[in-house]
Formats: sequence, C-alpha cells, structure tokens
Amino acid sequence: MTTPPAAVAVIRAAIEDAHLAELMQRPGATATRAVQALEAAGWTITPTSTTSAPQRAA
Repeated sequence: MTTPPAAVAVIRAAIEDAHLAELMQRPGATATRAVQALEAAGWTITPTSTTSAPQRAA
C-alpha cells in the first residue's frame, strides 16, 4: 500500500506541531492529533479489519 503524499503532509504537520514532551510522554495524544488533522482535511478514517493477530518482528 502506498500512502498518499497529502496524508503524509497532514500527519507530518501534526507531529511537527506537537511539543517534544507530548511526543515522548503522550504519543497517543499525538496520534489522536494526527487523526483529527486528517479528518479535518477531509479524510475518512475507518478500520480495515476487526481481526487482531499477534505481531512478530520481521
């Protein structure tokens, strides 16, 4: 899957706007900020699957 450049730009801007302390101590808040920024830019965020499986390092 290729991430659209517009989505990357919105996410990058949200991360750049976050304070270092927020990035280090509250990464979930930064992720929420990125999702809200994407939604404000017109993107629709939906889960791709409800199935969850154990993840292994590559």
